[in-house]
Amino acid sequence: MTVMYWGILSDRIGRRPVVLIGLLGDLLTFALFGISKSFGWAVVVRCLNGFFTGSAVVIKPIAAEISDDTNRARVMAMLPFAWHLGSMLGGAIGGLLVDPVKNYPWLFGNSVLFREYPYLLPCLFGSAISLFGLIVGFFYLEETHVVKPTTAPIISVVSETTPLVSEAQSEEGRNQVNAKPESFSKWDILTPTVIRVL
Repeated sequence: MTVMYWGILSDRIGRRPVVLIGLLGDLLTFALFGISKSFGWAVVVRCLNGFFTGSAVVIKPIAAEISDDTNRARVMAMLPFAWHLGSMLGGAIGGLLVDPVKNYPWLFGNSVLFREYPYLLPCLFGSAISLFGLIVGFFYLEETHVVKPTTAPIISVVSETTPLVSEAQSEEGRNQVNAKPESFSKWDILTPTVIRVL
């Protein structure tokens, strides 16, 4: 539900801040989920986590903006690979770390904290991964989207009388229609990989 709004926000303030906000939200909500004692608390925290997870939509534009035609396919293929690897390993690691007092008494047998909150350890592990991503992102992730200053509100009110295209966009479209079309050869539409094969 929040994906669209995170995308709009990333166009307004940049990709990097949105990714960092999402990682910080994940870090906090994972830890809060681990200390939940009631179903209502767990649902509320999980909804908050879903709110911040919507910022993950910004990763695809970042990948597209840091790549070029020679490596874009590989970069984009890494995104679902990382997602599925995390989904697979996350469940396995979470299952291994749950209830450490019972499963690892030689290490956590005297821990009052993990006896009180048996699901805290896997959540702290998830928070640690988010913290690692937050630190790496803070120091190494560069902004890939040049933000143009605007005076328009971030979320505008839309009604049935709102035009679909602004006057400036309409004029720009008319100018493009009246412009002389470029001529392309059959080689211009082929990708570098296809040209190499030919």
